[in-house]
Amino acid sequence: MVFLGLLLGTLLYATFQGAAPERIGALIIASATIATIVVPKVGQITFARFEPNVFAVDLLTAIALILLALRAQRYWPIWAAALQIDTVVSHFAMLFAPRVMPWGYAVAEIAWSYPIVILLAAGVARHQQRKHAYGNDPSWSTNPH
Repeated sequence: MVFLGLLLGTLLYATFQGAAPERIGALIIASATIATIVVPKVGQITFARFEPNVFAVDLLTAIALILLALRAQRYWPIWAAALQIDTVVSHFAMLFAPRVMPWGYAVAEIAWSYPIVILLAAGVARHQQRKHAYGNDPSWSTNPH
């Protein structure tokens, strides 16, 4: 319940106070949270074995955050993508080392969610600071990749 409260508050903050990168980040994070609940059968996530459906959601979330980080004129998506990659890697630990205790797998999966949401909130706050200090805050990188 703590995570859902933090998530909801941050999503509202990003929606109403953030620029496009923050709103897109909020959409990515909200979609990932909903998909993690909906994609596997409810109550079927035990973390006693490799969870392929949760892995797919985490991998797609990592890809979305990487793409956002490549385009946004922000630092927070880079850090969020890195933390999401840590989440993806935790699946490999269970896949290749199945003796990992289920609670360790679950903690490795869940632990990175909190700082990702906090990074989004910090990104919104920094956007607001730059906007007030400089009058504008460009959202997107003008450097072609």
